[in-house]
Amino acid sequence: MKVLLSGYNFDADIIKELKEKAGWEKDNVTPETLSAAYARISRDPRDIEELRREAREEVDRSRKSNETIIFGLGHASVAEHAYFNFDIIGLSRLAVEQVQKFRMASFTEKSQRYITLEGDFVIPEEIKEAGFKKEFKELIKEQNSVYNKIFSSLQDYLFDKHSDMIRKKAGRRTVEGWAKEDARYVVSLATESQFGMSVNARSLENILRQLGNSGLKECRDLSVRLYDLVKYLSPSIIKYILPTEYDRSGIKEIGNVLGDLHTDERKAALPEVKLVSRTSDPDKAVAAAIVSDIKGISYGSAMKAVKSMDQEKLRSLFVKALKYRMSYDTVKRYFEFADTTFEIVLSATNYAQLKRHRIASLLAGPYDTDLGYTLPPNIERIGMENEFRKIMAKTDDLYKEMSGTLPSHAQYVLTNAHRRRLLLKMDLREIYHFMALRLDEHAQWDIRNTAEKMLSELKKAAPLSTMMCCGKSDFRERSKDIFD
Repeated sequence: MKVLLSGYNFDADIIKELKEKAGWEKDNVTPETLSAAYARISRDPRDIEELRREAREEVDRSRKSNETIIFGLGHASVAEHAYFNFDIIGLSRLAVEQVQKFRMASFTEKSQRYITLEGDFVIPEEIKEAGFKKEFKELIKEQNSVYNKIFSSLQDYLFDKHSDMIRKKAGRRTVEGWAKEDARYVVSLATESQFGMSVNARSLENILRQLGNSGLKECRDLSVRLYDLVKYLSPSIIKYILPTEYDRSGIKEIGNVLGDLHTDERKAALPEVKLVSRTSDPDKAVAAAIVSDIKGISYGSAMKAVKSMDQEKLRSLFVKALKYRMSYDTVKRYFEFADTTFEIVLSATNYAQLKRHRIASLLAGPYDTDLGYTLPPNIERIGMENEFRKIMAKTDDLYKEMSGTLPSHAQYVLTNAHRRRLLLKMDLREIYHFMALRLDEHAQWDIRNTAEKMLSELKKAAPLSTMMCCGKSDFRERSKDIFD
């Protein structure tokens, strides 16, 4: 066996510095050469290291090869060997949500939970052009002022309540973080953020195309800026970045078909969490997958065998399947054969965390004042509920005034407390991962409440499959209860 490290991420400034020091003039410092070398593996008998060397030395030929293989023959996975890292600074939280919905990319974002906000916000061009700039700025500044007041009061309240913790620096930071995480509910979705994005070339091309079709100018501008950074570096693997007819027209034309479709739904009465669809018998579906795999029989025969088991034997099967798992182990793929779909009404703060679970299927509707907003319990405890509700009422008023002419952009004025509706589909394997993080004792209270409601619904439908579904902090105790 021979294993070579063929490449890894470098900070762009280091690459620039090394090229300058070495007087490097060759145009071969590009991830395209890796794509070209790997593309040749299937049809060239030479060792990969020789293919990589040739690709570096003959960049023009490598680029032609990439274009033929990726765009001519349609082997787009070759582009996944090229990888990029981006710093994205000064994008609004509303626009960030559109960027971070893509599955095949990695994001790490400035957290409003750990960093004190300084009042920086984006004023979108569309809002300026529509004549709402003055009202928009005044409201955002007032929201930020209320944030500072609530943060100060929460800090005093929590420092007093947890006086034993704040004696140590780490404990003080933790308690201060609790104050920030509740105060942020009043700040707007126009608030500036920054994040790092790492993505392969194939996914980047899709991201550029979809952002180019966004209703927000911020996102369209971001698409152009990202492409400007890579178009000369990797011209052979990122080419089709303009929205297609399918991208541009699909949703609009579906809307035309639906026309004046009427519903009598009362949004304010919607439950926060509802299990709307699931595999008909999740426990048996997972058990049949286990039996099919272990015994090497068809799924139909395995399901027949599972249905013949009594409840005790079925439970014993799950006990054995889960017994030796540790808190850091991912449950096996058997659990992917049972699906769940939830309808969730959640705050922007809650969604900012839930959207990180990108392996799940998420359909997020627009923020909607008819769905209300989430009031953090600690804000009630410090007696600032009235001030919180006043700024929410002012926000709702301006939102309604703007939404007549700017339905998408009016959302910029809404806050982290405002809600949207989410359709969330997860298999039970992803549910285990989700619950381990979101039911943990360190999880933020809003998303923990959502996770608790989801698991409560699931346990009724799949008591055996979910027997070890819990937060990481509860894993040891739960294991004792079940296996001892």
